[in-house]
Amino acid sequence: MRLSACITTRNRPEDLENCLRSLWDSQIKPHSVIVSDDSPSIEMQQQNQKIVEQYPQTTYITGPRIGVCANRNNAVNAIPASETDLIAFIDDDICVEPEFIGSAIAQYAKMSPEQSQHTILSGISYSPDGYVMAPGKLSFRGYFRSSDVPETIAIHASIFPRQFFEQEQWDENIFFGYEDAELCLRALKRGYKILNCPELRVLNAGGNGKSSLMESDIGKLTKYEISIEAARLYIGIKRYKDLFPNVLKLIGFCCVYFLHMTAYLCKRGSLQAWPEIIRRSHIQKLWQPSQLNWG
Repeated sequence: MRLSACITTRNRPEDLENCLRSLWDSQIKPHSVIVSDDSPSIEMQQQNQKIVEQYPQTTYITGPRIGVCANRNNAVNAIPASETDLIAFIDDDICVEPEFIGSAIAQYAKMSPEQSQHTILSGISYSPDGYVMAPGKLSFRGYFRSSDVPETIAIHASIFPRQFFEQEQWDENIFFGYEDAELCLRALKRGYKILNCPELRVLNAGGNGKSSLMESDIGKLTKYEISIEAARLYIGIKRYKDLFPNVLKLIGFCCVYFLHMTAYLCKRGSLQAWPEIIRRSHIQKLWQPSQLNWG
């Protein structure tokens, strides 16, 4: 089977080079690699492009610069479905282990063609500080929880059938946070299965330099914290309104979310962040006709 990798990058050439090196040092090489670059400056784009040119079967494209979901769509849509069977999404600060691709292909080889076309593999993403991200599920309130039957994935240690992205795309209404969990909800609704494969391991190096998302934004909250809470609100409403409709759960989620978030913001001295969380959540778009196939 042919496995292709989609790498999304922004302003981190050193990390990008490490990421590409780990992929091409794999025991089994990727069929192809697409690097979608969201870097805003021409100078950084040129630097990244020179790095990409050092690696065979690796293509450089510029990204749309409107968020990670749009950048992933940009990358995967640059790989025709007829040219690959499997897709991995890897950020620039991720290094795959040498056995990653081989282990994934071996798992799919055990399946029937029908099973392989409807199975998503997810392994483990680990950090130097000991933090481990593994498959799990979303709680009622939208937090990640462990589960023996996976409903969410560790995105950078996961493999998708390419055909899935002919049916669905990353939801570009989500700027950052929980976007992989939302995509998994749609996969489950379509009858896909998530298989836990702990032998698929990647190192999350964390990126060199401080992310702009970690800068203070409103009150005592960072851009990261506001984006995460906005995404959790959007996905919670979409989950119970559209994906798995349940009026009681929808009302319950909204009540619990707003009560807990108000208490949390008061405790952080950041009640003024409420309007921005609502604005960034894009929940108003859940009542608009969908223009694209992202749910």
